[in-house]
Amino acid sequence: MAKYEEDEYQSVKEHIIKTLYGKKAFRKGHLLFERLQGGIAKHLRVLVPYVLANLIREGIVIHYGRTKHGYAYQLNIEKLREIKEITTKATQQAGGKNGKD
Repeated sequence: MAKYEEDEYQSVKEHIIKTLYGKKAFRKGHLLFERLQGGIAKHLRVLVPYVLANLIREGIVIHYGRTKHGYAYQLNIEKLREIKEITTKATQQAGGKNGKD
């Protein structure tokens, strides 16, 4: 795999977590691998499997299993505090201050 910058890795990681969080992919909900790749620049899509593997290792994302359409993933409800911290930090860096000044 080619070397990528830390900020590119971080942006893919934040995108995956925000996508799963936005779709409420906890306990019963899940998202397919192809849906997680959506919205990511084509040259960064090669990072998605690598980032997902690291998120699974960290325990933030859980491999839901194989459905008839492909592999599915969901967020670990036990790591909800960490997930919220990541999503709020990503939102603040993107310019949305959540009403706080």
